Amino acid sequence: MTKISVKTKLKAVEEYANGNVTLASVRHKYGIAEHDFQIWVGIYARFGKGPLLNPPKVTGDFRLNLVKWKQENLASISETCIHFGYRSPGSVYRWECLYNKQGPQALLRLRRGRKPKNGQTTRQESRQASSAPKTEPNLTKRKLIVKDTTRCLKKIDSLEKASKKELAQVIYDLKAKYLLKDLIDALPISMSTYQYWQNRFEHLDEDEEELKAVMKGLFNYYQAEYGVRRLSTQIRDYYRLIGKKTPNHKRI
Repeated sequence: MTKISVKTKLKAVEEYANGNVTLASVRHKYGIAEHDFQIWVGIYARFGKGPLLNPPKVTGDFRLNLVKWKQENLASISETCIHFGYRSPGSVYRWECLYNKQGPQALLRLRRGRKPKNGQTTRQESRQASSAPKTEPNLTKRKLIVKDTTRCLKKIDSLEKASKKELAQVIYDLKAKYLLKDLIDALPISMSTYQYWQNRFEHLDEDEEELKAVMKGLFNYYQAEYGVRRLSTQIRDYYRLIGKKTPNHKRI
């Protein structure tokens, strides 16, 4: 595939931004890949042509902040590139893989340039490898994670009895101490399930929070004398009174 110059890509982006044309027609005209062109258009819309001509300086802190933001916001590679004005999705993918496997220090130590051929290591890499502290075995790390998790789940005898929500909450709390990948590997929960609950933790349902407040208020108003049945009736009456849809019985 012929490499397309920055000047040509920028011309295509400006043609799309200033003209009454579709994104697909412009990228086909200039032979630009769809994913790359979407990122360029997004960066141009957010920052103008500055980052496209002069990309941000890549440092260890830049890589680390980028990957952390991506994972904390459950963002795609395209969204991350656009947010940081960085037009190289391949680098973002490699940095995240490196972060998940070796931790944040790997991104801080990473140096720009081509890798040596035939698997040879540079003198700088050799010095870093010899001076870097040895990582603990996976088995030991797994035991530490399980121990910390059990400590967090005080009222539960075993991890198998914990709900996915409880496990996700523990992972959410322990992310600062362990790599997310290690937590997922050590505990009986999938990455997709954790991400679902993480989204729930960070974006609370306003209707659910309102219902909890109403339940608590009515429970205290009747001085804890009403059980589930009578309290449910009062909750529905309250919602009818304020003109809102009554909550389903499973939510009460």
